Amino acid sequence: MNHYETIFIVDPDTPGTDQDIIFEKVKNMINRASKLLMFDDWGNRKLAYEIKKKRQGRYIRLDYCGNGALVDEMERNFRLDYRILKFMTILLAQDVDPEALAAAAELVAEPATGATESNEESSTSEEASGGETALSETIEPETDTEE
Repeated sequence: MNHYETIFIVDPDTPGTDQDIIFEKVKNMINRASKLLMFDDWGNRKLAYEIKKKRQGRYIRLDYCGNGALVDEMERNFRLDYRILKFMTILLAQDVDPEALAAAAELVAEPATGATESNEESSTSEEASGGETALSETIEPETDTEE
């Protein structure tokens, strides 16, 4: 199986019940053929440019394992659904083990509190020692215009 990431944008004017139906349809499609690793709802965000006279959209990110036929079927459904403004699928890795990826995703989703504290301490010590990782300086651009 391959590891894919798909991001799609739903029309924000679509009623909540219809959006939930779209999400369940996509989840069921993935779970039938493969394994859904993460369903990440980013919420409504401003678009970089107008799409179908809309300035905002509801962003959804899917992380899943599957094959090319699943991606083709999902994208075909996205093209047919007028409520989907845009979509993009990226192949992240080939020939992966879905169970191993699911286990890794669970570890990333639930980090230990002790590890977070030690990371914060190490980053402050690097900043205090003046290491190259600290980028606190800003460079002012020079202007050639004189009035």
